[in-house]
Parts: sequence; structure tokens; C-alpha cells
Amino acid sequence: MRKKNTTTEMMKEYIADSLLILMGKKSYADISIGEITNKAGVNRSTYYRNFSSKDDIVKFFFKKIIYEYLDGIDHRKDITLKEYLQRMFTHFLGYKSELLRIYRGGVSYLILAALNESFAEVSGTFEERFKIYYHTGGIYNIFLLWFSDEMKESPESMSKLAVSTLPDNFRPMLL
Repeated sequence: MRKKNTTTEMMKEYIADSLLILMGKKSYADISIGEITNKAGVNRSTYYRNFSSKDDIVKFFFKKIIYEYLDGIDHRKDITLKEYLQRMFTHFLGYKSELLRIYRGGVSYLILAALNESFAEVSGTFEERFKIYYHTGGIYNIFLLWFSDEMKESPESMSKLAVSTLPDNFRPMLL
């Protein structure tokens, strides 16, 4: 279980929320740090203490979603891949407007970086990292496809499609 909201985490969330709100009004490239801090109600030093770029804010936001999902998932050994994926898609659907803003803003490549950074924390050997990168690459591409269709497919449909592509004897590595 990860740390709950501290003042620092709350400040990061204010900054991330502000960037995402601004992305609904103007292009990512045109948003300034000053606009973000003004919208968040924090000073520039708070921003620079927590982030070094707007890209870091997007990665922070996506990692927050990932950690919420992982902290809330039942890590039983008997959970099926379909259940795991359906819960994941359901969780991410709750952030539809924010995720679509990231996608439309042309910075969805940061999602892959956040996935890799998040899951790299649990890896050790090259073989374990290989499996995780393979897993996250697939999730990333499925997310891009889902986002490109405005996330219209239901979580149930997305998980069913994902599982249907695998061989019958596939044994998943659930994170």
C-alpha cells in the first residue's frame, strides 16, 4: 500500500488537475508554467519543487491512476485475466475526460513512460523486466486504440477482446 495524501501529494494533484483543465481549453504546447500554478493556486517554487516539466505532471497523473488501480485490485491468485483487465478498464474509464485530453494533446507517449516506470519498481532480473515491458507495451497500445475511439467500447468488451487474442493455455503474469 502506498502513502496516502500528504500535503505534497495534494499540491501535486492540484498542479496535475490544473494542467488537465487547461488542456481542455488550449494546446499542451501553449500552456505555461505560470498558467498552471495560477490555476492550481500554488506558487512557482511549489511547482519546481515537485516537477521539472509539464511532461512530469502528466506522468505523475497517470502513475497516480495506476497506483490507485493496483492498490484496489484483489491480488488473489485465482483472479482471471479477464477479471483483471475488466477491472483495469473500468478504473481507467473513471478518468475518461482526463485521459482523452492527454491523448488529444499529443502527449499520450508519456503514458508508456509512466507504465514502464511504475512497473519497473517491481522487477528485478532481465527476464522479469522483459515480461513487464512486454505487458506494459501491450496495455499501452490497447489504451491508444481505446482512446482513439473515444473510449466507446465498454470495459467488459475491451477485456473480452483482449482475452480472445490469447491462446487457450495462456497463463498471465498479473501485476
